[in-house]
Amino acid sequence: MNTNTEIELHEIVDSFREVKQLFFQLMSDMSCRFGVTGIQLMTLKALRDRPEIGLGDLAEHMRLGSSTVSGVIDRLVKAELVIRERPANNRRVLVLKLSEKGEQVLQGADSAYRQYLSGLNDLDPEELQVMLQAHRKIIKKLEKVRDENHHE
Repeated sequence: MNTNTEIELHEIVDSFREVKQLFFQLMSDMSCRFGVTGIQLMTLKALRDRPEIGLGDLAEHMRLGSSTVSGVIDRLVKAELVIRERPANNRRVLVLKLSEKGEQVLQGADSAYRQYLSGLNDLDPEELQVMLQAHRKIIKKLEKVRDENHHE
């Protein structure tokens, strides 16, 4: 690999880190406005997208440990944002879903999020597609490297 390519790859990785850090700050500021943490907000979004999911599946979807997600859920239940429920057709299973209060918090946060992202509306749609394709390709290649190294 030539030096210019290495430099550009490092710049891309640094750029990802910066975007992630800015996004984290944005999520943190936004979630604070709604009385939840960033990870709690992400959990509420995951529950909205996957209603009546179990804890293990939720943890897997969020790519977090079950104990971490369990603690987040405990706090969300205590705040009356999430409901734990046993379905009538299978009393052995415990599923999670948003409460009405959780829905309201998420709607407010979604609105604020869209407002924050509106600053990016002037980006060229074709450039966005190129970036998205490049990011997906990078992710696949990095996952492949990770999986190959993980099995050694």
